[in-house]
Amino acid sequence: MKKKGILNKNLFLYCGLEKEQFDNIFDKIMDRNVKLVFKCNIVIIVLGLFFFLLNLLLKTENLAAYWVLIIGGIALYLYKILMKKMKGIHAFIYCYALLATVLIFGMILSIQPTTINMPSTSFIAFLAFLPLIVNDKPTRMGLLIFLAALAYFLISVNLKSGVVFKADVMNTGTFAVLGFVLYISISNRSVKEIFYWQQAAENERIREEAHVAEQASRAKSNFLANMSHEIRTPMNAIIGLDEMILRESEEENTKRYASDIKSAGNTLMSIINDILDLSKIESGKMELVPVNYEVSSVINDIVNMTEKKAEDKSLKFTMDVEEDIPSVLNGDEIRIRQILLNIVNNAVKYTEKGSIDVDISFDRDTSTLIATVKDTGIGIKPEDKERLFDSFQRLDATRNRNIEGTGLGLNISRQLAGMMGGGIEVESEYGKGSVFTVKVVQKVADDTPMGDYTKRLEKARQGEKEYKGKLFAPNTRILVVDDNEMNIKVVRFLLKNTAIDIRSALSGAECIEMLKSEQYDVILLDQMMPGMSGIETLKAIREQQIADGVPVIALTADAIAGAKEMYIEQGFTDYLSKPIIYEELEKTLIKYLPAALRPVKPEDEG
Repeated sequence: MKKKGILNKNLFLYCGLEKEQFDNIFDKIMDRNVKLVFKCNIVIIVLGLFFFLLNLLLKTENLAAYWVLIIGGIALYLYKILMKKMKGIHAFIYCYALLATVLIFGMILSIQPTTINMPSTSFIAFLAFLPLIVNDKPTRMGLLIFLAALAYFLISVNLKSGVVFKADVMNTGTFAVLGFVLYISISNRSVKEIFYWQQAAENERIREEAHVAEQASRAKSNFLANMSHEIRTPMNAIIGLDEMILRESEEENTKRYASDIKSAGNTLMSIINDILDLSKIESGKMELVPVNYEVSSVINDIVNMTEKKAEDKSLKFTMDVEEDIPSVLNGDEIRIRQILLNIVNNAVKYTEKGSIDVDISFDRDTSTLIATVKDTGIGIKPEDKERLFDSFQRLDATRNRNIEGTGLGLNISRQLAGMMGGGIEVESEYGKGSVFTVKVVQKVADDTPMGDYTKRLEKARQGEKEYKGKLFAPNTRILVVDDNEMNIKVVRFLLKNTAIDIRSALSGAECIEMLKSEQYDVILLDQMMPGMSGIETLKAIREQQIADGVPVIALTADAIAGAKEMYIEQGFTDYLSKPIIYEELEKTLIKYLPAALRPVKPEDEG
């Protein structure tokens, strides 16, 4: 990499610029100087002709000096026309040639018979043109002044009287100082002006890059929205219909196949969610939602979702939980569960034999929940540790080619832990295993110690039953609006045992017509439909006042960052993402259906 040099401080035009900036500005200034000299050159030709004719009319003897202006001016004009665009050495020659023309004119004029015994200031006039050569070195400019003055004095010392010569010396010194000060002043001003222009151009470039980045971000969000919709729509059918097979099938092999489909579907949805989570974090739209939660409930979920995977690989799985952990903490329960699940799943994935040991503790001094996950897996090479938390990184790819995943889990977990005031530490020895330590700051909601977790887990498992729906509402009518008939079929299957009267519409226009003739208790409205979108349909419903007071829930595969907030802002009552999870659907319907419309089944009473 080329090291940036600071501009030589002998230059009066330093202005705090670095050499690259100075060189860039220098080229722009010289281009402007050439244009200025060209205009001055035309003025010189005009003045030369005017005074030549005037002196010719007055019959004076000063014609030679004006011939210099005329001939020199015309030569410079032709030089500029022939060269067209001047850069580098040609620009210097052009500017210095103008000074030389004025210099020669002043010398000849000052020794003309009619002016020989008069103090001359015409020679010093060339100093007024010094600012044309901005960005030049002061040493070169000083040398030019010295040589010009020396040449003038050598010529005039023997031609002029002593008094007049002394007056010329004083004039030369005075105007030299004034001209040099003028040179410095105007040169710095020119540099600063161009520098400000360059800064304005740089700011415009930054704004343009920001605009391009914003468009790229918008394109990325649109792509993720479309990808989410396109993948989640068929996944909705797969997971929904698979749920019905698990519910209704009595054949063990079929249920086992359905269970495998559910596991694979959940894995795929986990990958999709990781990508969307990364998008939320990168766009700054990831927000933590703190709630009071039972620590034992979170740990139970981790055990239930990972222990069987470990057992399937013949791994010993142990969960050691300190008894004095506060029973209820306050934090983002969903994200805590996601972090711990990612770390434990990662340990199971990369361990072929041995054990997975999980220790959970709580540091009351710093209010920090600590989870340590130790495995006897393949470990991490020292050179790979720096890339461990990078997005889409799969370490030791050849060895791990058969292990599923996107390489996003650890990256997302570390960023989420950081958002919670903590982090993730790693110790590993290649070929022997790894230790991941997760720390997240959580508030204490209930300081009562959790107690013996093992007993809690056994009690929870003894009380586990197959999930039974709580919703039974024979007097309820809901409208499902979706252009995909399979999605409507999934909703019908999932709500099959609720006795709810389910009606459907395949478009926004059909939905509006149905609302004009019948009343509904809840509307499930898809967003991405041909013709009228869900938002446009909702707007028409509100404008026509055909479903006032009826909850309209966005049921959509759009699950990108900020989707829920956007739909609520557009006027939807609530939001459900596809694929539909029955528990979430049931919970939402119970929330918005009046209590009288959702009585429990007679056999569930008491």
